[in-house]
Amino acid sequence: MAGIKRASDGQASAAKRSKQDVLSRDLLEAMEKDELGSHILSLQSQILITSHQAPPSPPATPGLSPEEVHHKASKARDMMAKGIKSQMKTGGARFSYSGVVASPQVFLKLFRLGVDWKKKQLQFDPADFQHTTGTDIATSIRYGRLNVTGKNVTVRWVPNELTFTVTGSYGL
Repeated sequence: MAGIKRASDGQASAAKRSKQDVLSRDLLEAMEKDELGSHILSLQSQILITSHQAPPSPPATPGLSPEEVHHKASKARDMMAKGIKSQMKTGGARFSYSGVVASPQVFLKLFRLGVDWKKKQLQFDPADFQHTTGTDIATSIRYGRLNVTGKNVTVRWVPNELTFTVTGSYGL
């Protein structure tokens, strides 16, 4: 009887341990190699079972019609121009605008990119940026006019969140 382990000895069986949510560090260290291996396998099988029982993800948004894409891109363009202009104060400084679009097609239309474009960052010189977006991003101040200036305007795209950030600088 000395070779037989009992549950009353403080050693719970692997089957009982797999049903427990959390094992303490002491219990894990006290386990034998075979017991620990069977515990790991049972946890992996539980994870596999629960991953197959996970609720279905929400359905993907249906494709937008070309008219809807054009309308949403136009709206995003106007909001972007207004957001950048609102940051233009006296003198010169940097601006940053973050926006959200309804679908990747809207982003591609907004910046006149091809369907096969897969990068996550764009750089325009200021004149190309205004030409590409089709907006004149400028505001008048007392004795002058503030425009998008600098070396380049950077657009960063985060496709899984459908967000983009436009950064650059402005001045006289």
